[in-house]
This record gives sequence, C-alpha cells and structure tokens, in this order.
Amino acid sequence: MKTTEITIFKRPELKNPIFIEGLPGVGYIGRNVAGYLIDTLKAEKFAELHSFHFPPVAMLDSEKNGKMSALKNEFYFYRAKNRDEQDMIILIGDAQSMDPIGHYEISREVINFIKEFRPKIVMTLGGFATGKLDNKKQTVFGAAVKDKIIKIFEKKGIKFKDTNIGQIIGASGLIVLEAEKNNIDSVCLMGETSGMLLSDPKATESVLEFITKYLNLKIDMSKIEEKVKETGDVIKKIESLQKKLTTQSTPESSSDDEHLGYIG
Repeated sequence: MKTTEITIFKRPELKNPIFIEGLPGVGYIGRNVAGYLIDTLKAEKFAELHSFHFPPVAMLDSEKNGKMSALKNEFYFYRAKNRDEQDMIILIGDAQSMDPIGHYEISREVINFIKEFRPKIVMTLGGFATGKLDNKKQTVFGAAVKDKIIKIFEKKGIKFKDTNIGQIIGASGLIVLEAEKNNIDSVCLMGETSGMLLSDPKATESVLEFITKYLNLKIDMSKIEEKVKETGDVIKKIESLQKKLTTQSTPESSSDDEHLGYIG
C-alpha cells in the first residue's frame, strides 16, 4: 500500500502553467497567499493528495453539525483569461508531513504529478522568520538552486543576499530541490515575518503583491486581511493538534534548533 496517494478528479488542459505551492508554515504565508488566489480567481480543484505522514487527525466542522474530513493537500488550476496572464496550478493544504521521510515522499509525489503538465516554473511560498516585530513593509526573500533564476528574481525585487538563511525545512525547500532534479526551474519566495504571529497578514500581502505583479494578475487586494482572519480558527485548531502530537512523539529540541534561519 502506498503511504502517499493523489486522487485525480479531472485532467485540465493547461499550457506551461506556473506551479505555486502554498502549504502551512511560518506565519501561514504560503497557505494564505494560495487561498486568496484560489478564492479570488475562482480556481477549480482537480486533485487531492492524502498521506499517512500527515498528523493522525480527522477534522470536525462545528458549523456543519460535526461533519468530518481527512487532512489533505489540494491541487487547483486556473486558465489564463488573456494574453498577459499565465495558466496556473496552485497547491494548498491542511498540513505538512510530521516526519522527514514523509516530507521527501510528498515532495516527490507532488513534482511527479505536476511535471506531466510541463510547468514553466515552480514557485514555493513560505515565511522568513526574523524574530522581531516591525511595522515597516516586509521584504520578500528568495532562495534558488540556479544562478540564472536568482538573477531573474533579483531584478524583480526579491532579496537573495544577506538573508542569513540557515535551513529551509519542509515542502518549500524540498519541492524546489525535487523540481530541479526533474529539470524544472524553481524558486522559493519567503515573506519577512516576526515568526511570532500564527497568521501574518502583512507578510502575506507582501508576497501576494509580488506574485500578482509577476503573473500580471489584476485582483482585488482589499480583502486580504479579512481572508487571513477567516482562516484563523482552522489554523489554530490544526496548529494546536500538531504541537500536541509533536510533543508526544519527539525528544526535546537540541541546541542546534536555535540556529535555524527559516522553518518552512
């Protein structure tokens, strides 16, 4: 039995789509950006990923008389409406893997699935935690494997130097590496955040502004904070469950943890 499976509902016809990953991480920036794009563009779900590496949790919806659902990652597609836009595949999810093997396995399954659509570039989204609360406009940091990708995105305002990034843990980093193994250009974009906020609307807005400009999308940005707040209750529930499960299943953190520059 496979421990990670993708269920496909339909296979959309897309032309060299941009692939955007937005799974839960620091400040829930990637997830919030992906969710806003999906809602605003009315993107259509076409596949789901389920894995035994997700937390052993069944989610209950209190607003639907206790309706239960499994944790999952979801694939959505958007077809360009005009010549200036790009087709897109957007990955959003309830959780990431709880263990290292799962992170590698899920990242591999994601890339093996989306490479069939011949993506133009893979863009993973996350948060860059600084440990400081600041009201200034947040920077969007980047990391990539290829020098040519770094140069392209530096010219567009992404900061790659002097970020003091030690490690990128989870999907945001591993999906980039897996994409490059398959000769797909890729980049990780990280919104600057304190790391102290469960869900950071300002950092989300900074990344979303870059994404919309890069993709020539004209969308209403006025409801971003409202949308971020709407997902707050679900995020808190999942975060609480993951912390409890992690505390029960892992030993005390080592001193090396203090040197992590970024946690996906």
